[in-house]
Amino acid sequence: MNLELQRRLAETAQQWQALSRSISSAEKTIFDALHDGFFTSYGPNFMAHVYRSAIEQVLQNIPDTERDKLLAAFQHALDTAITKHAYALPTAANCFACRSPKP
Repeated sequence: MNLELQRRLAETAQQWQALSRSISSAEKTIFDALHDGFFTSYGPNFMAHVYRSAIEQVLQNIPDTERDKLLAAFQHALDTAITKHAYALPTAANCFACRSPKP
């Protein structure tokens, strides 16, 4: 991976973090409860389908620049997961740990 691509990926990650911080705590609590309930009830295969459907819908309805940002963030998440060997079938504990505050 060249330096320019690494720099752009790092910038995208920072933008996603800023967006995440702009979501209210109430919205995060509601989303967490919905997500965790579905994940626990239906499992990771169901949630993978939900994630894919949501991303496809977003990609169809956003401007090219935002689409590029989303795809770059997706690529960054893929690269990170591969590096961490996070491709084993996740458990609910893995899902919850992913959102836990990092020390």
